[in-house]
Amino acid sequence: MREIQDLYCSDDTPWVVGYSGGKDSTAVLQMTLFALAKLPKDKLVKEVHVLSNDTLVENPAVANYIDKQLALIEKAGKVILFSHQPELFVVTKVVPKIEDRFWINLIGKGYPSPNRFFRWCTERMKITPTNDYIKQQVSRLGKALVVLGTRKAESSNRSRSIEKYDLQEISGNSKVRKHSLPNSWMYAPITDLTTAEVWEYLMAVPSFWGGNNRNLAAMYRNASDNAAECPLVIDTSTASCGNSRFGCWVCTVVNRDKSMENLIENGEEWMQPLLDFRDYLQEVRNDESVRMPIDRLNRIGHLGPFNFDTRAEILERLLQAEVETGQEIISRPELSAIQLQWNYDGNFKHRVSDIYQRVKQKPLAIMENDKRLQRDEEEQTLLREVAYEHEVNPNHIQELMLTEKEYASFLKRRNIFDDIFKKIEKFTIENSLPK
Repeated sequence: MREIQDLYCSDDTPWVVGYSGGKDSTAVLQMTLFALAKLPKDKLVKEVHVLSNDTLVENPAVANYIDKQLALIEKAGKVILFSHQPELFVVTKVVPKIEDRFWINLIGKGYPSPNRFFRWCTERMKITPTNDYIKQQVSRLGKALVVLGTRKAESSNRSRSIEKYDLQEISGNSKVRKHSLPNSWMYAPITDLTTAEVWEYLMAVPSFWGGNNRNLAAMYRNASDNAAECPLVIDTSTASCGNSRFGCWVCTVVNRDKSMENLIENGEEWMQPLLDFRDYLQEVRNDESVRMPIDRLNRIGHLGPFNFDTRAEILERLLQAEVETGQEIISRPELSAIQLQWNYDGNFKHRVSDIYQRVKQKPLAIMENDKRLQRDEEEQTLLREVAYEHEVNPNHIQELMLTEKEYASFLKRRNIFDDIFKKIEKFTIENSLPK
């Protein structure tokens, strides 16, 4: 507690405290808020941000729990801790950009569900949203200290990831290390604690914000005897999840989702359709017959994305899981984005609204009409004809056009050329001209 107080008062660096809802991040946030609450109000003069990441495919039971905790945390922080300046306490939940979300890539672009060799989800859904927020604060305030619940005892990977950071002396604290993001540091106050010590603390000390730590312990017990939390991921060296974990319910990196299986066995039977869908994704991922014979870079001989029929089947099964669980699993904007991606890929055989109508027995109001579909089909045909004539990849041209479109509403577009040049450099390295 004194260490946290000394570090907070040592300079004017704002803090960003990672909160994933699990035991480690709960312990760190609770320790931090109790420590700061013991300081005089005139010492609480710099911002404290509580940052949570929602991939939008989190385990529903865990997601609901985290949302309730965040509401309590925000109220306690503003009313109790920073009552003199409530604007200094900020609670934020970041989500992936629409083009980086799981369903857009899986169903829209046809990416096979992730495995340990092709884990396309972590960067898009965890690292990028979190780092973007930290960089925003650095841009606004000049620097930031990221406080994480990382522990050496949690796994050998996490121990190595902690040690890889260059030691940065701040008030002589060896737990503060320079982070790879510019003008930012990482502080891991419980790095040397054991799992037993974390639970002992949580059971002995009531929650600062009025939550119930015994409910958290019960959720761990119901999921698995050794369930691990998915930490706030800020780089690729941090293990996003363990084998038995609270995390994305669609994760196929592991063979079995033991946490969801145990939750179902302990009373959460409504999750069974989600587990069935997740197991289907793992099975279909390994079926080469449902993949296109050419990849998204137009390279022949490379196993490509799911074919159009399979993407449509996945969407139909997903919507059926919505019906069976009564939960909204995919949002209207995501459905619209999938239809848009299908149009770009030339998938005019299937329509999202038709599949939705068939499963839900009601119409879907998204931006879609026959004239627009016909126009999109004509544009895609023309683009591909011209691209092949000039020996360039039509997908590359399409991506550059989308990059320009993203900046269309910006008052200042100074970064557009950097983004375009980065994409061109990437295309060149991949050497993906059509054969």
